[in-house]
Amino acid sequence: MNNESKIGLLVLGAVIIGIVLGVFLVQNVTGEIREVSSVMKNLETSMKGIDASLKEVKTTLAEKETGQFRREMQESGRRILSLNYAGKFANWDVAKKEADELDGTLKNAADLRPDLAQTIQGFRSAYILKLKDAADKKETKNFETVWSDAYNACIACHRGTAAPPEAFEILSEIKTEVEFYE
Repeated sequence: MNNESKIGLLVLGAVIIGIVLGVFLVQNVTGEIREVSSVMKNLETSMKGIDASLKEVKTTLAEKETGQFRREMQESGRRILSLNYAGKFANWDVAKKEADELDGTLKNAADLRPDLAQTIQGFRSAYILKLKDAADKKETKNFETVWSDAYNACIACHRGTAAPPEAFEILSEIKTEVEFYE
């Protein structure tokens, strides 16, 4: 066998070995690609599950905050009514305490609903100090006027923010209680 034939056989052997290795590598790479693809599909499924769980948690938190907000607003309604009684019976220490408590419940409500915080803060700024001032001065007539203005501001706010019907029912109950003692 001459050198050319040997070189030809070596080249042919190298080509065959290269083809076999190439087929082997392609099969390995294809298998790895399938495995990676399967892992990616599992990750996508997991991510969808996580997204669904996050949405559920966010919904639950929003519902909880809505419930807390309603409780704070209901407490504010009770405080408004107590303020009226305190003023009618000239119990000025109680009136000041109720004004402070009302201020606190409104602050809590504003913290729970940032979209209403500016409106609630406006109410607090406009009426809480006036109610306290009237109680400090022990002026029944002025207190009743400020209280009435505050109550009417509550109604206007509830109408302006499309408050739920329960809010108007509570305000109506307050008004009925107040009118009963007039």
